[in-house]
Amino acid sequence: MKKIDSLNLVPFIDIMLVLLVIVLVSASFSVSSQLPIQIPKVDEEMQSNVDSKQINLALDKDGRIFVNAQVVDKVQLYGYLRSVSEDTSIIIKADKDANVQQFIDVMAALQYFGLTKVFTEVEQEN
Repeated sequence: MKKIDSLNLVPFIDIMLVLLVIVLVSASFSVSSQLPIQIPKVDEEMQSNVDSKQINLALDKDGRIFVNAQVVDKVQLYGYLRSVSEDTSIIIKADKDANVQQFIDVMAALQYFGLTKVFTEVEQEN
């Protein structure tokens, strides 16, 4: 019987490399975000109900508030929101350079009058 002085590992390494290639090729790669966040989703039923009763609020960078394309001040806005029913959808369109405090004031007024169907309009970046 012949004595084995060393073990030949080359065939073992070849087999392991082939297995590694097979696993990498057959594995499904999923792209995931680096941050642990969950992307919000819009319910299709809510999206279809937006057109029934809708008010468009716009905030520009100069601090003006528009209700359905008419300029109003805060007092007029509060009076208008007081007369709106709770099932009315509010769509807010704000300029990207608009004052954040103005946005917060409008949101607080909407909350005060019990208007909860509030949406913000955004554009997707390409």
